[in-house]
Amino acid sequence: LIWLFLIGAFLGDIVETIFCRITMGVWMSRSSMVWGPFSIVWGLALAAATLLLYRYRDRSSSFFFVAGTLLGGLYEYLCSVFTELVFGTVFWDYSKMPLNIGGRTNVLYCIFWGLLAVAWIKVLYPPMSKGIEKIPALLGKVITWVIIFFLACDGLLTGAAMLRYTDRQNNPEPKNVAEAFLDNTYDDDWMEHHWPNMVVTKDAE
Repeated sequence: LIWLFLIGAFLGDIVETIFCRITMGVWMSRSSMVWGPFSIVWGLALAAATLLLYRYRDRSSSFFFVAGTLLGGLYEYLCSVFTELVFGTVFWDYSKMPLNIGGRTNVLYCIFWGLLAVAWIKVLYPPMSKGIEKIPALLGKVITWVIIFFLACDGLLTGAAMLRYTDRQNNPEPKNVAEAFLDNTYDDDWMEHHWPNMVVTKDAE
């Protein structure tokens, strides 16, 4: 699951970056983390989809399409709620798109989740799983713990940078060494370039 999270996070970032380039004509950072091209949303989605759905791998493609559509839409909605409640930020807003659900997801993207669920369970995951299982056990464990340590550090630093960015809107002066480090390393210009779609909510301000 750790490897699937890393693979999903990396591929998701690449896919979204290319998608934005094609649809919007600009290269835009789609990474969720301060270190590396990793999208937490995609990483968790891939690992969770495997954990929840692969046990039903013998079911029809239509089953996975419906399950992926419903679960994917719910997942995207909850991710939006989570970032707004915890970090006081909004990273995507579909309120101007037709058939949106509270601006947090929409029917079109729910269908995309359904199609991805079919492609992942029926086509992509089986050979990828076999490839991961070919890694020698000891080497695999060492690399896995390195990945866990890296992602934990990356996640903690990312969370701290986001919380400080939100807090800095009202409290620009750092109160301690940690805040001074975050202000110098991940100032407003860096944050807004790295997450160009990020909007601080009124409640957070």
